[in-house]
Amino acid sequence: MRSSSSSKSKKSLLNSRKAQFMILTAFAMVSIFYLISKWVEPYNLLDTAEVVLIEEPFVFNNIKEKALDVVNTSTSCEELVSNLGEYKIFIEDYAFKKLIVYFDYTVGTPCYEYDPNFPILVVFDMKLRSEKIIIRDKFYGFWPPGSAPS
Repeated sequence: MRSSSSSKSKKSLLNSRKAQFMILTAFAMVSIFYLISKWVEPYNLLDTAEVVLIEEPFVFNNIKEKALDVVNTSTSCEELVSNLGEYKIFIEDYAFKKLIVYFDYTVGTPCYEYDPNFPILVVFDMKLRSEKIIIRDKFYGFWPPGSAPS
């Protein structure tokens, strides 16, 4: 009986050593791949911090988008003129802290009391200036929304 149990223990020991070798090999391969990836990693990094620090284009586009929102969300011609005036004051006050913003608008036609939904063209002239960049754009919107000529 001893011989059969000793042969089983030898096979068990042999299988155990194979398993240990496989685990050790897998660990070594993972470690090598990890070290290679850490060694190569610095060459793959892109420095995007400088692009994020330039906030002027984002501010400019946000002011432009919200100006068009003011035109599109106004319910009457009088409200449009009032909202644009308030928005201009808000922008100049906000920008005074960091940037120089020139924000002007022209309402193309006066409000008609006989036809309250008469199409109105609003032309915007905007310029943003900081120490790093100058951005300028002229754009327009139509009130009421959807009244733009084809």
